[in-house]
Amino acid sequence: MNEFINFLKIANIDFEENVSGARLCSFRVGGNVRVVAKPKTADQLTSLYDYLYENEIKNILLGRGSNVVISDDGFDGVVVSLSELSSVDIDITNDRYIIAGAGASMAVLANFAYENGLAGLEFAHGIPGSVGGGVYMNAGAYGGEICQVLKSCLIFDKNQGMLLFVNGDECDFSYRHSVFMDNKDLIVLFATFELKDGDPDLIKAKMDEYKAKRIASQPLEYPSAGSTFKRPEGHFAGKLIEDCGLKGYTIGGAQVSEKHAGFVINCGGATADDIKNLVAYIQKTVKEKFDVSLECEIEFVE
Repeated sequence: MNEFINFLKIANIDFEENVSGARLCSFRVGGNVRVVAKPKTADQLTSLYDYLYENEIKNILLGRGSNVVISDDGFDGVVVSLSELSSVDIDITNDRYIIAGAGASMAVLANFAYENGLAGLEFAHGIPGSVGGGVYMNAGAYGGEICQVLKSCLIFDKNQGMLLFVNGDECDFSYRHSVFMDNKDLIVLFATFELKDGDPDLIKAKMDEYKAKRIASQPLEYPSAGSTFKRPEGHFAGKLIEDCGLKGYTIGGAQVSEKHAGFVINCGGATADDIKNLVAYIQKTVKEKFDVSLECEIEFVE
């Protein structure tokens, strides 16, 4: 790993060593990560992955950590963080296009659109996580989805070592799904969103309405990953979990939220194992009672 650290210094890539997983994920749990590398440009990311693959160094990609839980034992490898790729700006070729780095937060993206009188991203204001993560899972809320506004992406293909442009209609979007979930070699670096002119007062009113709904119905005061499970066809995950009598059910410091059963939360002192075990128990219980398989949205990193 010392040779890798020297490479990062020579390449002028920011990095940290022995970083607590609790700093990296929204659940605020997890052991130490050996190295977190933070490329600032597409060229830096390309050279970083060239080195990682040539030297067969274990690595994972991380945006804002809203759907990731790192093991209590930590991760003895490299986390490639896209946090430095966080710019948000108007495309100089079209003032209805916004170009956002994969590390920008969804809230910053939505606010930027509002401040520039552009409508279409109001639903994204309260979604936790990054732009890259939002594209990756086709994030959505209140009838809006990323696929409705995404024009194109600049991606890095780790397998080919190439930067490529991909149009939105080539991303194989469906409910909480994209081509990037099927092919982990494809990394979203920048996304371009095509929006419409709108009345800033109406845009703000809609954002405030969605915010009020979230505050009223979701346990935003606790660390979590947002909705823990995808919506199963013909059902609502939270309703199934509540009907199993699991609202408030706790394993260690992990709890099924008493406010919304679709959320697993860190109610205080949770470990990664607490969260993983509670998720498994929920899935087992719902399967036994309703014969419905709940698909977890959280990625557990060992």
